Amino acid sequence: MARIVFGMIDNNTRPIGGVKVIYQAVAGLRRSGLDAYVGSAVDVPGWLAGSRTAEEAVILDMRQEHSIRPDDLYVATDAIGPHRMPLLLSRPERRVLFIQNHNALRSNNTVDFTTLRHIRCLTVSNYSRRVLLEREGFREAAVVSPGVDLTVFRPAPRKQHRIAYMPRKWRSAADQLRGHVRHTIDWLPIDGCSEAETAAILAESTIFLNLGRGEGLGLPPLEAMAAGCVVCGFAGQGTTDFASADNGFWSAEGDGAGCIQAINAAVAAFDDPERVAQLIQAGLATAQRYSLPVFEERMAAYFRTLL
Repeated sequence: MARIVFGMIDNNTRPIGGVKVIYQAVAGLRRSGLDAYVGSAVDVPGWLAGSRTAEEAVILDMRQEHSIRPDDLYVATDAIGPHRMPLLLSRPERRVLFIQNHNALRSNNTVDFTTLRHIRCLTVSNYSRRVLLEREGFREAAVVSPGVDLTVFRPAPRKQHRIAYMPRKWRSAADQLRGHVRHTIDWLPIDGCSEAETAAILAESTIFLNLGRGEGLGLPPLEAMAAGCVVCGFAGQGTTDFASADNGFWSAEGDGAGCIQAINAAVAAFDDPERVAQLIQAGLATAQRYSLPVFEERMAAYFRTLL
């Protein structure tokens, strides 16, 4: 059986959603009976250590000469560097470009993506697919959205009334927003945490503030929904695939005043237990549609058509 090798950026220090998705994809493909690998020159990131995803994915050491075989299906990412371009371009029938964030095509200026428009793409949201086809000029783009591990992200029996948020997503915005929220409530940053630590904070928090911007999809708000949080904050680009008035309090990406209103509305909602219960149930249902088994099934189906 031909192997599937996902190229990986050599990062193992700070949490990056795209890295986790690649490990999830490889672990899921292997559980589906496909011979998949994370092609990397470093070990499993410390912030993923101990997770089922990290335990079941297998790393192919890209430091070894001839690590990629002629019949391997090579999956390059939007973080590809010039050193991997010859490998990608040399295998016209055995390659896929995995674009987890369409904005990377503009921010990753080490590679001219206009020379790759003829390569089949896999992306993570309907929004990203439209951008790739209509703005960037790619010929082919399929969608398989990442999944939330519902065995990891789930509500705790008891919660603390507080706002959890990820400063790394938009640090300056977090500081400004907090100063304009009229309600007195604790704020808890999720910064530099492992997956397990993040899941524990979300499980015990009542509200999650989404600060994501320029997202291909946006896993954190989905993970927060799975953990039983009322979600509020920015919904832009890929996040619009799933954000709705039923599952959160949302503002347009970059709309600071709207985001302040959304946060205040989320806090005020807790005066109405029935409304909170409806939001939580809608969030749980949304997370279920983006569950890890759904992701794994769709990812395996996609790659089986290419082997």
